[in-house]
Amino acid sequence: MRVRLGGKYWRLRFAANMKDYGDMVDPGKAEGRLIRVGTWQGEEDTLDTVIHEALHASLPLLDEAAVHATANDLSRLLWRLRYRRTP
Repeated sequence: MRVRLGGKYWRLRFAANMKDYGDMVDPGKAEGRLIRVGTWQGEEDTLDTVIHEALHASLPLLDEAAVHATANDLSRLLWRLRYRRTP
């Protein structure tokens, strides 16, 4: 899926062969930008990971602690509001 975050286009992929929750690659050109999210985790953790990686892409100057805390807060809020991924 193609998404726009922080004024840049990214490919968002759900990957079965990941050990980490998620990661991102920004080589500085649009065709190489990639956000990957591991499919092995539960839906609540997937929501947190998508938000976490989206924050990194949108606000690259945020430090890891700020990204982690913000993603955690937002994912808990959205989960309690019953936001879920649809197939």
